[in-house]
Amino acid sequence: MSSPTLYNARREKLLRLAYWLIPAAFCLVIYYWGLRAWYQQDDFLWLGQRFRIGTWHDFLRAVFGPAANGTFRPFSERLFLLAASTFGTDAFPARLWVFLTEVANLALISSLARRISNSRVAGFLAPILWTANGALAFPMAWTSAYMHILCGTCILIALHFLLRYIETGKRSDYVFQWLVFLLGFGVMESMIVYPAIAAAYTLLRARKRFLSTLPMFGASLLFWILHSRFVPKQHEGTYSLHFDTSLFSTLATYWKWALVPRDWIDYQLLRPHYILLANVTVILLTAAILIYVAYAALRRNVAPAFGLFCFLVLLVPVLPLKEHLSYYYLALPTMGLALVGAFAADSAARTGWWAKLIAGSLIGLFLFVQAPYTAWACNWWYQRSQRVEGVVLGAVAERQAMPGKTLVITGVDETIFDGAFWNGGFRAFGVSGVYTDPAERSMLTANAVKETDDPASFFIDPADLQRGLIQHQVVVLSAAAPVLVDVTARFEAEAQSSPTLSPRRVDVASPLAADYLRGEWFEREANHRWMGKKAGAVIAGPASPNQQLHLAGYCPGAQVAAGPLVGRVLADGEEIGRLRLTKGDTDFDLAFPLPARLVGKPAIEVTVQLDRTFRAPGDLRDLGLTFGSFEVR
Repeated sequence: MSSPTLYNARREKLLRLAYWLIPAAFCLVIYYWGLRAWYQQDDFLWLGQRFRIGTWHDFLRAVFGPAANGTFRPFSERLFLLAASTFGTDAFPARLWVFLTEVANLALISSLARRISNSRVAGFLAPILWTANGALAFPMAWTSAYMHILCGTCILIALHFLLRYIETGKRSDYVFQWLVFLLGFGVMESMIVYPAIAAAYTLLRARKRFLSTLPMFGASLLFWILHSRFVPKQHEGTYSLHFDTSLFSTLATYWKWALVPRDWIDYQLLRPHYILLANVTVILLTAAILIYVAYAALRRNVAPAFGLFCFLVLLVPVLPLKEHLSYYYLALPTMGLALVGAFAADSAARTGWWAKLIAGSLIGLFLFVQAPYTAWACNWWYQRSQRVEGVVLGAVAERQAMPGKTLVITGVDETIFDGAFWNGGFRAFGVSGVYTDPAERSMLTANAVKETDDPASFFIDPADLQRGLIQHQVVVLSAAAPVLVDVTARFEAEAQSSPTLSPRRVDVASPLAADYLRGEWFEREANHRWMGKKAGAVIAGPASPNQQLHLAGYCPGAQVAAGPLVGRVLADGEEIGRLRLTKGDTDFDLAFPLPARLVGKPAIEVTVQLDRTFRAPGDLRDLGLTFGSFEVR
């Protein structure tokens, strides 16, 4: 081989290596802090599921049971975080897996762009433009948002096999496309629109394969019917669906966010010239995209139109959620815009210098607006997770050092409350009996809107706190510093000098509740306690006539196997209502009115008397229900 030939071969090899490595390296630079992020918020809900699994039935229910917010994601949430929980408090294996999945996505979108356009330029730029988009910062730093990354993998792999099927006609490629498509339903609901993407591509580029995509619409329809039937939906609130003119305003909002990040102005500290730049960027990029797509279509180049269609159709599942506008919902749709930008760069590269100048300037403007913000946003999520990690692991260490004490954390702000307390940040690592300071309740719950959780469960009752401090059963830790600081002595002094209080909430699983329990109770277990046939608690009377008694607990399936479970609820010996449970293996939260004569009483005795008990296999106890809490509010 001659020297020039050898030089060219080596040069080609280095270029191929750079072609694949530069997008991955760019991804590492942008999302480095995501690799180091810890768990927070919804992560704990799925990390803690291992404590609820004792049998195969429990496992199947934990993995495949629909979530309360109307989702069904066994592969991207349940199994993934169940596997991550085997590493204990070490989040790095999960974060690394998320990062590697996205690197695979970049290789897939590069291959897709190159095969569609037959251009290395498009194949090189598509993963870079997608990586730079700020919408990816959220799933690249928050583990339970992995479904957005994995769903992208499923869509791209399915498209890969579709293109192979178009090229080769092999039935195996068509079958593999179907397998990935069906598995995607267990990753994220957005997979339901894949048939539209496949049909659009074949209609635009390979019409003889168009009919082969139609059966997939049937599968999506079946999934939608089953999902509507078995997965609970919210008819009002954050996740409620709205099919009205708000769809257009929602689309306009997402379009602006896709071009300029939602919080970009905040990131730029509200500098006036950056506000102008944001508006100009949206106008310029919108005009450029629409003009280019239309011009290319007139010249029979439909690839850009396909990219824009992907953006729009991947937004369809979230457009009805007008009360849950979320920037990270753009993580998948921005794949489509990345393809449009990559195809535009390729078209410019084949044209005159003026086209190269315009395309280069617009892509440079996009990267200038997006990439620094994306890295900053990822670091923001990392910093947030570090605060959560400090509090949660600090509480875990305190529990190991003092296993019999109740832990109360004071100095909690909204970051710690939302990031650690909601969804059980402490229970996810086997630690129960951790509360926040009741004096901070009004501040922390003022803006908290949660559909499934009772805020009261996160705050120790003031009477319990006072009693526990006097009896040296409570340790108070301050979260005001980077590490938890023991401030128990100050709280004990205040408790001893204050008037004696009665509890308005009795958490029966708390070791501080023993003095308030009456009747047949068994030993506490983690975050609950079994009652027998008749049990109750002493609690402060209502402060006003409109306050009610709330009973929260869990009804096992075996208890209602023979029919509805019925019971009497009494307050100071007077029946105030009937308890009737028909569904097993589910939580209950029941409210009962209280007699006016009980208003203002310092203490009343509440009793729950069931019509029957049951025995679990291998358990000699006569069991009723698990509680839970008794609360007057």
